[in-house]
Amino acid sequence: MTWLYLLSAIALFLAPLASALPNSSELSPLITALTEQTQVPNLVSGVILHTRLFDTVAEVVVFTLAAIGVRLVLAADPERKQIRALEDPPSQVLCELGSTIAALVAVELALRGHLTPGGGFAAGVAGGSGIGLLLISGGADRSERLYKQYRADLWEKAAVVGFLVMALIALLGLEPPSGTYGSLLSGGWIPVLNLLVALKVTLGSWAMVQRLVRHRGLL
Repeated sequence: MTWLYLLSAIALFLAPLASALPNSSELSPLITALTEQTQVPNLVSGVILHTRLFDTVAEVVVFTLAAIGVRLVLAADPERKQIRALEDPPSQVLCELGSTIAALVAVELALRGHLTPGGGFAAGVAGGSGIGLLLISGGADRSERLYKQYRADLWEKAAVVGFLVMALIALLGLEPPSGTYGSLLSGGWIPVLNLLVALKVTLGSWAMVQRLVRHRGLL
């Protein structure tokens, strides 16, 4: 029976290779139509935040529920009094350098995600990775202090509410001027939605990773 499952899995993964890719001439009208509709060069961001915006709203809600679930699951666990982290200076420097680079990449992906490959979700992943590297390098206490000082939990909730409001406005057909195609201020609500998604995913990842570290530790 195991061999049958294995052969079925192999056939399932090899099946797409047997079919030919569609002719590029057949896709040209679709790409042109999407470009005219979204007014952004990055068609992935255009589809996610314009053509299939309703699905993206559900994804943001699911991510929010996941963050709430992590907090509820770990709420009953005792907090660790001491959190072990990397202690050798070279590793700490590399982690902090990687955290800085990830933060800069997150800003770039959030601001220009509608023009180049990237977007809000990719920016949030980069931001969350930067925070994770900072925690590994021994910055758990500093990270928690900054999280409470700047009320990151309130900013996360504000990002969710702002995204839902902007998405509702976009779904109702109330669009701002599209701007010049290919410029930073173009694409209607897409750049704003990208920024809100990036903020939400980054802060939600920060909250989840920080709580995991506080209750379960790093090492």
